[in-house]
Amino acid sequence: MKAPLYDEILGICQQIANASTESNDEIRDNACKDLQKLCATNQETPKDHPLQWEALGDFTEDGDLAMDIYEIALNTANKLKLSTFTASIYLAMAQRQQEFEESTKAVEYAKQAEIASESIDDEELKEEIKSFLASL
Repeated sequence: MKAPLYDEILGICQQIANASTESNDEIRDNACKDLQKLCATNQETPKDHPLQWEALGDFTEDGDLAMDIYEIALNTANKLKLSTFTASIYLAMAQRQQEFEESTKAVEYAKQAEIASESIDDEELKEEIKSFLASL
């Protein structure tokens, strides 16, 4: 991923996090809209990247919509052969399913995250996936 895109995604995510911390719904909503616009603008272009989609899914309050966004992120990660993102996105999907109290689906996504993590070097993510699976 090129630094300008990463910096833009990170900046928007920081705005959302800061606004959430300060309970400033207007700034949070505007930053979320900025992230949505970024994703829509980059979709199916050379700038399309799973990080932007995963971030959008993470900050989407509607759980069903978040799962749809994670599917886009997953497809993008698979298309670009980015296993670390694939594992991370599956973990995020598993965590959302746990929020829905859908234990079976949470386990399924967590197992997919574990499989995807077999080919990555990110030991911290691997441990997070194993810990999550153990908690189910």
